Amino acid sequence: MSIKNIDKNNKTITFDDNTTLNHKKFLHAFREFLKHRVAGETIVPADMERFMRRTSGKNLSLLMKGKKMEGYMEGSMDRMLTKGQKIALATVVTIVFVGIIIYMILESQGYIPG
Repeated sequence: MSIKNIDKNNKTITFDDNTTLNHKKFLHAFREFLKHRVAGETIVPADMERFMRRTSGKNLSLLMKGKKMEGYMEGSMDRMLTKGQKIALATVVTIVFVGIIIYMILESQGYIPG
């Protein structure tokens, strides 16, 4: 089907088979035609089989790696500190407390005028 005539005054489009659409109906039909044909389509589990048929294995593995990293990032957002950060914080706090204790002992012994 191809466009036979476009009437700009009435904002109508006539096709080969004498079907006439006004501007709003044409836009709606055009958007329905483009739906799921434009890049950036959201992939959901229901679409995975269709996606696997249309792409190569390499693209699928890249998609799954991306989803894995996305899941890891979402999961790690809940944690306040990583294991290394907890160890570093505990080390700093311990050093500060030991310093305070040493200061108090030296002050009580008279080495530091208080």
